[in-house]
Amino acid sequence: MKLSVILVNWNTCDLTRGALVSVYKETVGINFEVIVVDNNSADGTVEMIKKEFPQVVLIVNTDNLGFGKANNQGLKIAQGDYLMFLNTDVVVLDGALNKLINYLDRHVDVMMVGPRLLNKDLTFQHACRRMLPNPVNSFFHLFGLTKIFKNSKIVNEYKRYDTDPEVTGPTEALSGAAMMFRRQVYKEIRGFDEAFFMYGEDLDFCKMVLDKGWKTVYVSEAKIIHFGGQSSGKRKVKSLVNFYEAMWLYYKKHFYKKYNILFSLIVWLGIKLRMFLALSVNILK
Repeated sequence: MKLSVILVNWNTCDLTRGALVSVYKETVGINFEVIVVDNNSADGTVEMIKKEFPQVVLIVNTDNLGFGKANNQGLKIAQGDYLMFLNTDVVVLDGALNKLINYLDRHVDVMMVGPRLLNKDLTFQHACRRMLPNPVNSFFHLFGLTKIFKNSKIVNEYKRYDTDPEVTGPTEALSGAAMMFRRQVYKEIRGFDEAFFMYGEDLDFCKMVLDKGWKTVYVSEAKIIHFGGQSSGKRKVKSLVNFYEAMWLYYKKHFYKKYNILFSLIVWLGIKLRMFLALSVNILK
């Protein structure tokens, strides 16, 4: 089998239907399978998939295991030479998955690829082609300095705002909303780190790929609409907490041993302050 596409669903029935329709419509001429892992949804998604998409390989959990762990469940049974994480809140455009497959077929030195992600209005989502976070570029991004110093390459490093989205090329990090990789990546990395419940697991995965010395490429001609935050938006406060907890977990895993305790304390306080600000804004809305 050429490709296994893995989607994790949690109460996004209508969006999941649209995503599946687009995958089957826009992926032609290859042998592929779709695996959906449902994290104990209560909106009829499981019944919908069984009725409308009987060809889908369906895993039904009795609890919400989180994004990373559920994707790993899909990886364990996937049969494809190429494997893909795909969010349920997407619409695949113009044979995007075929274009990603063709790129991997033509470039044997590339281990992972990602598409151009677009907002609902078809504007570009910078998170689909970015640098890996570090204490400096994360500080600039999280505290809004990228909006103040728009022309600074250093301040805007994280999401590569100065790089043309029309250009296909190497990148450090993709978005977990849509990323395709060779089976060898799974054999050596074994999927997402399940310590991340939601958020950060995609960046951590990309970091592990980079640390192996493997090449990751952003493929501009492969286009997918990503609505974003549709599942997490149903549990806003908890999602914000998950986001900032993941940030600290990522720092501990990849940077804690590189800096002294005082610096790490400053980072921890900065993350907690940013979380407090975000929660305060959310409450006041």
